[in-house]
Amino acid sequence: MRIRSAIREEMIHSIQVMTVKSRYDRSGDLIRQFKTAEVYYEHLLGKIIQELATTREGQDLVCTAAQLYYEDWSITSMQKFRETDKKLHGRDGYLVSELIRQVVRIRFGELTSEEAKGKAWDRRQLFNTSRFGTTENLLRFMTGTVRQAAPKLISLSPTLADALVEIERTIQKIQLIQG
Repeated sequence: MRIRSAIREEMIHSIQVMTVKSRYDRSGDLIRQFKTAEVYYEHLLGKIIQELATTREGQDLVCTAAQLYYEDWSITSMQKFRETDKKLHGRDGYLVSELIRQVVRIRFGELTSEEAKGKAWDRRQLFNTSRFGTTENLLRFMTGTVRQAAPKLISLSPTLADALVEIERTIQKIQLIQG
């Protein structure tokens, strides 16, 4: 199950990149405005973060998603989030590609990889889970927060909403072909 989940996540990431590249290649305006499709992609990720950071609730949800992805419970502010993104990936906004992946999986009714990790982590007792009892319960709680917040995240960021529509449309086309 974890292998299938990992393959699914890589597929979602690939579709994100292909979608942005396709949009970039079809638009003379984007080609003039951005030097490369990669620069355009980074712009979109930054724009989504800006849109989500306009409210305290959006900031808290981004931090929760970052804690889940980076397995770092100290990410409790947008500044710490940005520092972590830069430190680990050399740029601000990388996590948004992971947030998109999480939301796509949630909207398709799938488990996120973060939910699947809990049992494995419990075997190694990696984290202090205090009030949750197990890492699995902690991750389930945190992912539940992101699950419940998905509609709010989408409403806060029109750019995220547009990206999700395109990515989900492509996934549905692939599923129809596989049939």
